[in-house]
Amino acid sequence: MDTLLTIQPAFIRMKNNILPSWNYHKYRQWIFFYLLFVFMLFATLGVVFVSQRSKSLRIESLKLNQGNYANVVSEYIDKNSLFPQHLDSLKNIIPLFPNNLRITILNKEGKILFDNSLSIKDKVRLENQKKKIEIKKAYVKGEGWSIRKSEIAGCEYMFYAVYKKDYVLRLAVPFTEKERIFLKPQTSTLSFTALMFVCIFIFLLAPYIFLKISISRLKTFVLSFGENKTYPNKEPLPDNELREIQNEIIKVFEQLEIKKRDAVLEREKLLEHFHFSEEGISFFTPFFENIYTNSYFIQYLNILLNEPMIDVCNMFQSPVLSDVLHFLKNPQKENIFTNKLHVNGRYFFLRVIIFEDKSFEIIIRDISDTEKDQIDKAEVANNIAHELRTPVTSVRGYLETLIERDNMLPEKKQEYIERAYNQIVRLSQIMQDVILLNKTGNAPQYFDTEPINICDMLTDMIELDMERERQKHNCTVNIYVTKDVVIKGNRTLMYSIFSNLFINALKYAGENITVTIHNYMEDNEFYYFSFSDNGVGIEEKYLDHIFERFYRINQIKNRDKSGSGLGLSIVKEAVHFHKGVIHAKNRAQGGLEFLFTIRKQ
Repeated sequence: MDTLLTIQPAFIRMKNNILPSWNYHKYRQWIFFYLLFVFMLFATLGVVFVSQRSKSLRIESLKLNQGNYANVVSEYIDKNSLFPQHLDSLKNIIPLFPNNLRITILNKEGKILFDNSLSIKDKVRLENQKKKIEIKKAYVKGEGWSIRKSEIAGCEYMFYAVYKKDYVLRLAVPFTEKERIFLKPQTSTLSFTALMFVCIFIFLLAPYIFLKISISRLKTFVLSFGENKTYPNKEPLPDNELREIQNEIIKVFEQLEIKKRDAVLEREKLLEHFHFSEEGISFFTPFFENIYTNSYFIQYLNILLNEPMIDVCNMFQSPVLSDVLHFLKNPQKENIFTNKLHVNGRYFFLRVIIFEDKSFEIIIRDISDTEKDQIDKAEVANNIAHELRTPVTSVRGYLETLIERDNMLPEKKQEYIERAYNQIVRLSQIMQDVILLNKTGNAPQYFDTEPINICDMLTDMIELDMERERQKHNCTVNIYVTKDVVIKGNRTLMYSIFSNLFINALKYAGENITVTIHNYMEDNEFYYFSFSDNGVGIEEKYLDHIFERFYRINQIKNRDKSGSGLGLSIVKEAVHFHKGVIHAKNRAQGGLEFLFTIRKQ
């Protein structure tokens, strides 16, 4: 019970479960190193990008210079038709180019046709140039460029090749230290880029420092809840989302404090109720561990088990409670189990309720109040004897009169015979109603159930069984029950509900009335019915008694009040049999209305 009724402050749980991560994982340091990592990553990528971009621009500059030389050479070849037989005439324009410029003409197969810096012997010795990087690129892209070591000169050259229609023109110049320096990115560019990223990092640190201070204040503020038990008067956070969080925390804490006080008060009330309740009450966890038990439960449990029971958890080992243990270990669709136990001449009612979290409560109630039971039985017996005495006395009187008066007129004799017959019919009805009522209350398991179409049953009852009585009293019946209202129940009891209500209306509501039967609502479990008339109704003081056995209201004269006096009692028991409830009320427009529910299954 302490687990169910004790509320631990939310902020203490926050301190115990969440805030240790601040101490061990250093959330603020994690943010700092994360920002530093992101900065270093993007700074490195930026420097590399600037460096590579600067180098590619310088390479393009070198390529553009060699490309201009290539255009001059190719135009000279094409204009003078030097390819392929007169390529030696290129020597005429070589003086126009730098001394270290090497010009090479290759055919499509990669064989050298002309080279201004090679002898005939070197041309033969060189392998096919088709595999060279710049030549491969020229075949694919139209031009190619590479820096590699020359096979003849033994030093690095910058090669530039252009693919023409019938040949490949390649130019090469030595790759000296001057060109190496030219291709390196300028220090000023890299320094400026690095300085720019440093400035960006400094600007990023400003909101981090601001956030760090705010989070530190929020941490101190939250930690103080568990220490002071009340919210402290701390310096407010900056006017941003954290200020809103701080204010919401204060509101939540105040609400929790109010709810905590209310819960403690309700807990005390509940414990007070359990302590003085005459029912034995005990709560258990899903693992059969006892949470709370009042004194009556232990007292009743000792009587049931016929032995002292100190630890109530041991009760489940007793064969007396084997049905309870089976229900708890094998719960059905219903979460409630009830049973009656007879031990040592006493009767106990036992109820088990399983809650949503699989915890459960067991209630034991002593129902062996023999004195009250005897009074109830005596009252019922007296009522039955009284009801039986009246028709029996009447029949005896009529028969004695018929026997003693031999000279009675035939018309009078027929009248006495009919009166005796009516009393015998009433006596038979009383006996049938008593048997049905006792069977409904004490032996409901003997009633069979089946699907019942309420609309069809009501139609047959009104148009066939009750037609004569309906016309006799000039009664109009309105049925607002759809064809799809089907209930799984006992047909006899279900019929008795509506027939007794209808007969009751004909007897006591008056003449020329309208009876309305309405299925006004339904949900997943129940159908909701209304049975009403527009008659005279009854006084409010009698409403609580009309379902009692043999109870009659003799407030209206000239009424046919014959009957057993058990009709509405049978209605109530039949409704209870179908897991429903019923009550009566006077209608604002006049007349009496019965509202009741019937379980679908």
